Amino acid sequence: MILLIDLDGTLTNTAHPQFKRMKDGLDDTILNTIPVFDGAIEFINQQKSLGNRVIIVSDSHPKYVQKIAVEIFNVEFVFLADKPNPDRTLEFIKTNQELKELYIDRDNFILIGDSFLDIELGRRLNIRTVHTKFYKASEVDERDGIGQDWKPLKMGPTFYAKSYSSINKIIDSPLSRLLAIEAAFTGSDSYRSVAFKDIKTQNGFIAFRCLARQEDGECDKYARADKYYQIDNPKRSQEFLNTLVNGLNSYLSRLESLPQYQWDYLTYVSDKKTTSPPNKMKEIFDLIGSAITKIKLFEWRDEVDGSLRNRPDYTSRRAFISKFLTTKTEFDLTDKNIIVIDDQFTSSATAYEIVTQLKARGAKNILFIALFYLILPIHSKKCPRCNNDMKISIRKEDGVKFHNCSYKTGCGLSTKIN
Repeated sequence: MILLIDLDGTLTNTAHPQFKRMKDGLDDTILNTIPVFDGAIEFINQQKSLGNRVIIVSDSHPKYVQKIAVEIFNVEFVFLADKPNPDRTLEFIKTNQELKELYIDRDNFILIGDSFLDIELGRRLNIRTVHTKFYKASEVDERDGIGQDWKPLKMGPTFYAKSYSSINKIIDSPLSRLLAIEAAFTGSDSYRSVAFKDIKTQNGFIAFRCLARQEDGECDKYARADKYYQIDNPKRSQEFLNTLVNGLNSYLSRLESLPQYQWDYLTYVSDKKTTSPPNKMKEIFDLIGSAITKIKLFEWRDEVDGSLRNRPDYTSRRAFISKFLTTKTEFDLTDKNIIVIDDQFTSSATAYEIVTQLKARGAKNILFIALFYLILPIHSKKCPRCNNDMKISIRKEDGVKFHNCSYKTGCGLSTKIN
């Protein structure tokens, strides 16, 4: 395994303003002033003892990176990496015969870092990524993505880690550490989710969780936009539905085993009469195996007109849902703990309108689970005909991926992905 690992904020607690002059090469690097995270050296040494190759990939100045990489960690390094541009990292890989051969199978590599730039670099390299969270940012740095917790989530890392022990477990058993639905489609079992947001309320909490990534453009192979599009496919197979629900069941089983939470109702965002395929979400909901009482809590008004997807932004989507989606009045929701399942988390308009309606009815704790969430787009291939950015598109009927140059901004060329 090849570990590409960030330096500042991942191995050393130097993602703070006072270290900027050293990182930029303006001041000498004094090693005894560099705060190394507890366990970092042991982590590196353990991975090397297992036969894994560790390479620091840093945006910082060579005299800073080299001194720390060689004298503290005794590993190889790439300096001035210019993240998320992959060119410098690819050059390092392709000029080393061993790395070049290993890179044929992207699963031989994993990228570990604390910034959305690290995650974007990993996606551009089409390798798995680990987002670390070992420190609290002292200030926001938009250039490096420091202190912007939401941005790494939206960039869509493969894994999350709050300790070196967690990274060791990911490297040792990666498939079982995938998000729940992503793991299910590899034949593995995982209960993991993206903790998208947690909100404390006066008498409880609201939580948003996502069980798989829906990629837009470059990514590692475990993101499953192809499976998301199958949800809307009228010809979706029973095997697909069973696998999808296996991932959801793994998450719910883990949730039900936690004694601190007692859930009263399990429900879902209902299908409109015009939804294709008919009963798109109901079929998924009916397959869920759970001890929690399952109810249909939401209904679309008969006069619903149009589609949520035709609304371009959060405000118009929220207004559409507020107008046409209602919560049934036959259930007493006072102080009830409710889980809501939906197929996708994009603008979050559906999620916020749902929890607003439930809180208005007196619900206590609300968990909104999205099967998939749309991660930020990355497009790095140029059209050979017009030099426009090409987008990775997915043929909905069979999930086949291809590069597409949009007619809106380019020439419309489509090419196979080799």
